[in-house]
Amino acid sequence: MPTNAGMSRIDLPGVTAFLWESLQGHVCLWESALSGGMQTIKCSTTDAARPKSGSKVVALHGPGALNAGARVVLLGDTGEKVVSAAYKGRELDWTFVRTLSPATSGRDVYYVTLEEFPLEGWLDLAVQADGQRKADRVSLAW
Repeated sequence: MPTNAGMSRIDLPGVTAFLWESLQGHVCLWESALSGGMQTIKCSTTDAARPKSGSKVVALHGPGALNAGARVVLLGDTGEKVVSAAYKGRELDWTFVRTLSPATSGRDVYYVTLEEFPLEGWLDLAVQADGQRKADRVSLAW
């Protein structure tokens, strides 16, 4: 059940998704491929998604299959804003979804789509914090 923060709709090429915070403190994601080929629901806690040492961004959901490609739902550290995402040197479609409530973590959520399903490698990010742009990486390995 969503909290009073409601649901956020994510519309990107080939997919519609909804993200919400549950009354139990989970961040939930419902996705559907517009082709009708897949539909998933996943919930996890932000406590389980902590950035690694030196990193400011972490994967909350994914990578996961989506149509012929993939998606990753990212959490930015408080005060860190993702400004670009790339995989193997190619810019990716991504969107800012929402800032989670302080009770859930207050972190920003981003939804990133990839043209291929990666089993290894990195998602390269540019992150803005305190007026400075920094590089960050999120592992796509399972």
